[in-house]
Amino acid sequence: MPLPVELLWQNGWPPAALLFWSRISEIKVLPRDLVAADFWSGEKERCKVACQTLADLLFAAGRGEEALAALMLATDPVKPQTFEIVLPQLGYAVEHLWDWPVASITRNHALQRLAIWWSAARGDFRDDEHSIFFITRLEMLDQETASSDLAVTGQQNRPKHRYEHKDFSLVVIQKDKATSLSKDQSGFKDLLDVRLPLVVARDLDTVRTTLMMEYPHATTAIDLVLRDLREGEPVRLKAVLLTGPAGVGKSRLVRRLGDLLGIGVYRYDGSGASDNMFGGCPKAWSSSIPSAPARAINQMRIANPIVMIDEADKSGTSTHNGRLWDALLPFLERETAARHRDVSLDAELNLSFISYIATANSIEPLPAPLKDRFRIIKVPAPRILDLPVLAANVLQELAVENGEHGFVWPLAHDELEVIARAWERTELSIRKLQKILEATIEARNASAVRH
Repeated sequence: MPLPVELLWQNGWPPAALLFWSRISEIKVLPRDLVAADFWSGEKERCKVACQTLADLLFAAGRGEEALAALMLATDPVKPQTFEIVLPQLGYAVEHLWDWPVASITRNHALQRLAIWWSAARGDFRDDEHSIFFITRLEMLDQETASSDLAVTGQQNRPKHRYEHKDFSLVVIQKDKATSLSKDQSGFKDLLDVRLPLVVARDLDTVRTTLMMEYPHATTAIDLVLRDLREGEPVRLKAVLLTGPAGVGKSRLVRRLGDLLGIGVYRYDGSGASDNMFGGCPKAWSSSIPSAPARAINQMRIANPIVMIDEADKSGTSTHNGRLWDALLPFLERETAARHRDVSLDAELNLSFISYIATANSIEPLPAPLKDRFRIIKVPAPRILDLPVLAANVLQELAVENGEHGFVWPLAHDELEVIARAWERTELSIRKLQKILEATIEARNASAVRH
């Protein structure tokens, strides 16, 4: 789906911003780091200026859809005029330009949501401080509730009511439980007494179906990972350890899960960890840094990111400088995590909504206390019969990396046969499959040039 259409279905500004930010990361010529601080500041005016700056840069780079998406993020129901530059282009594209490959999302569905945006442009929500994405969610729920009530009771004149929503947010750092932050920790000052949003699980059936289509060898693992999530409730998983042979797609599965849930994934490299720096280092040190979970929240400006500890089994085992395994333990207990005292910030943090997913090729090196706190889920190696689906997904990823978002020419039967023989020699590693497909595409392009 075009990015502006996907934004119409986001349930709030944070998930819409996360989706947009992840998409524009693929545009290598875009200096998004220049506006990152303003974009994620949590201050409405700074965010709007950052979005407008990104829109100008994207238009200049010839990325019209992404530029329109940036302008959508800059709209403000309190200022109806901010919709004037967005809606004519968006409405025309929805009605006349874009195709609709997803059966469950039609042009009429998009137009229903756009009607709420037009209402905002008229000033109907001038007194509502929420984003247009959140307002659209509530209005659509109102319409669905009203339609259901009419179908059941037949009351044609039933009054419309505002959907009463829960406040899905959390104060991570209370000011009265924090000491004075240093100059190097100025980014965390913006979090004092601020209610950060909790990303809510939406369309879990679609998330599950999509993951199973993309990872057909891991259907049982996907079901086990998703079992804690509830529709309409904040995303929060019990600690999960994905184990399986190298190259079966464990890390890629975690990143894809984060994309589909509209939530950030903060990666911590376990293979390069030879100390306890996951938990941060004391404030008195000259090189003091906060814990990895605190850095994840500060970077993503949500209270429930996913922290992925990649290759946890390869971390250092010496206790001289502390171990990653020992540093992890306090964060995996929700009761402890809700009152974690960060040694660098010297502040009490509520980290209880963070989800921890670790990956490992083997659980044998891991200490028993750590294994007891994780739900251990095995991701099996793919099968040769999974090749057509996996190859198609990897081709799409390669196209995105190369800036080609359009049609990807499918693999021919003889190409699949050659790839299958080469892939079997790698013990069916998805990581090696990507290299095989890259070589296949290069060979195909070279043949096309000769002819």
